[in-house]
Amino acid sequence: MLLRPKRPEDLELFWTTRRDGFRSYAEQTWGPWDDVKQRASAERDFAELAIEIVERDGIAIGYQIVEHHADHWFLDEIGVIASERNRGVGTELVGLIMDAARAAGMPLQLNCLHVNPARHLYDRLGFRVIRTEDVRVRMEWP
Repeated sequence: MLLRPKRPEDLELFWTTRRDGFRSYAEQTWGPWDDVKQRASAERDFAELAIEIVERDGIAIGYQIVEHHADHWFLDEIGVIASERNRGVGTELVGLIMDAARAAGMPLQLNCLHVNPARHLYDRLGFRVIRTEDVRVRMEWP
């Protein structure tokens, strides 16, 4: 896998991957999905956030967003296209981010919706809950 900075033509990949990957969790948590509002939010995020595109053999298969703060790194989001889900891509990406955070001497934090089954992955990788909120948990590693 290769990570590269986003390019303008990656917006559609970002939007469709986010919608397809997170829509059911958002609906379980907040109710009906509004494509117009969610598209506008995705476009804002695409413009403002440091999104990296994940490629395999020159083909974009997903994205990741990692924020680097002075006292920790924050794994904001990982999205993988439908045909690549449940094949270890997300686990591999989280592992690479953990390795980089370890090398930088930084704790790694993330938020996970209660309804998102990725929570089991984070537990298995050694993340621990540092705060429980209404709809999500904040987790930290190590």
